[in-house]
Amino acid sequence: MELEKEFKILKPGGTLVSLKGLPNQEFAKRMGLSAVKKLLFKFAGLKFDKMAGKKNQKYYFLFVESNGKQLDEVSRIFDEKNIKPSVDAVFDLNEVNEALDKVDKGGSKGKTLIKIGE
Repeated sequence: MELEKEFKILKPGGTLVSLKGLPNQEFAKRMGLSAVKKLLFKFAGLKFDKMAGKKNQKYYFLFVESNGKQLDEVSRIFDEKNIKPSVDAVFDLNEVNEALDKVDKGGSKGKTLIKIGE
């Protein structure tokens, strides 16, 4: 599973923010959900919370829609938690094939980005 690999390479004390994992109790609390949903999400995200706890890491799940309010929330969390994204390489749009080759070969130490415009 992808998140298991991400926890393995994340430094001790690090924070993993996921858009594709499962929600956990922290997510339910942050969203102000009912006690029943908090309990359900606690069990849904228990595996990831346990993985995070092994190396004093933190796990945050974000449910993202295409809207400014959620983008502001993501930005706030990154600022508040002092989360720095790990970027391995940045390619211009005309270098998309090189970027895809790099990702395909593996071994990156962060995200490979494609810059579109200035």
